[in-house]
Amino acid sequence: MPRLELLTVTWAGDVQHFDLLRASLARSALAGIPHQVVVHDEDHALFAERHPGLALHSTAAVLPDGLDAARCEAQRWQRRLGRHGTKWASSLTRMVGGPIWPRHLGWHMQQISKLARVAHSQADTVLVLDSDVIVTPQAQVDDYLNPTRAVCIGQWQPGAEARGKVRKWNREAHRLLGVPYDASAPADLYFDTPFPIHPPSVRALMRWLEDRYQRPWWATFLAQPPRRWSEFATYRLFLRQHPPACGVDWQSPALTRYVHKATDVAALITHLRTLLAEPNCHYITLHSQSSGRGLWNADEVIPPVRALIEAQASG
Repeated sequence: MPRLELLTVTWAGDVQHFDLLRASLARSALAGIPHQVVVHDEDHALFAERHPGLALHSTAAVLPDGLDAARCEAQRWQRRLGRHGTKWASSLTRMVGGPIWPRHLGWHMQQISKLARVAHSQADTVLVLDSDVIVTPQAQVDDYLNPTRAVCIGQWQPGAEARGKVRKWNREAHRLLGVPYDASAPADLYFDTPFPIHPPSVRALMRWLEDRYQRPWWATFLAQPPRRWSEFATYRLFLRQHPPACGVDWQSPALTRYVHKATDVAALITHLRTLLAEPNCHYITLHSQSSGRGLWNADEVIPPVRALIEAQASG
């Protein structure tokens, strides 16, 4: 069987989600799979205390060439300006090229950290799991493994359905890789996790970017318009344009269910109980609110969800 590694890139704002992810992993067939976790440098002690023995990596160790210091500076500006002020600053950077700090926001640094860590992996497949994923007892080690080919997930829909940030992510990936973008053509709308990544293909992408743009791969990513790019969109398009010699097994996200609303905890638990009973529900994404939307409170939602997961496993 191909070697599998799990990867989560997270931060203190999602620590309760991460606790839930780890609790669900421990009660699944993936419990014995190596799990690499990258956290903000200032959050390392928090995660180490809550999850002793876990393979934790700080952004200071993973990010190249002083990018972690730039991330911390961006974080200070983000705290001063708030969510809306940060969006305004990002828009200004897209229009006139500055200020520079919005290019180093935590979300951008998480994407760079993810790619850097995948490139470092010697596994055949790295399965990226965001903190807000719940792994169900139905999940299997070989869900996203193919004995001979790299596996990638895509969800093709008519181009008109690619709106907002998804359309921008697809468009920017095409521009970066020099592939003409046709807004009327089918578009890939999958930007969630689980997301399987083929480390040799990530290393090939990095070499291609450095050869084309004559600068470090990460500098090319960060030179893109803030909040307009996605590592998944770029990697997936590269995989289509430059498939590895082994070929690609393209799959749909049929094993995952998504929960966007958790304001009514009782209704949420009922819904999750139904999902957990579905034979083909291997993963559930309970979308995090840590970006600042604040539609619901993790303190109120995560404990009863964890109790449900633990009861389901023991039952």
